[in-house]
Amino acid sequence: MWLAAQAKNIEVVSSELVILETLIGPYKVGDQTLAADYEQLFQQPQTRLIPITPPILREAARLRAAQLALRTPDALHAATAQLSGCVLFLSNDPGFRKVPGLPLVLLSDVLAMP
Repeated sequence: MWLAAQAKNIEVVSSELVILETLIGPYKVGDQTLAADYEQLFQQPQTRLIPITPPILREAARLRAAQLALRTPDALHAATAQLSGCVLFLSNDPGFRKVPGLPLVLLSDVLAMP
């Protein structure tokens, strides 16, 4: 995926929430190099981070209210994908299978392919 993005064949789109979620691990263990690598990744021209806007918050609330067993961060990611016209939602969280219309591909499924 990252090679395709670097070749400008695809654009990687995510919620700005990905900054918080990816930096927790490196900060927890004091790995400033990994934190800087993530920061650099988010600033690449093929990466677009979508701000958390009121329409995204409303859609995330709708998803949570539908009792899809989504945590708030996951609902925000799913709502961001839905409202930004996502054509492929890549995750390793099978909980996203419960989101209707989300074009989900699980990393574990891809890695299990022969």
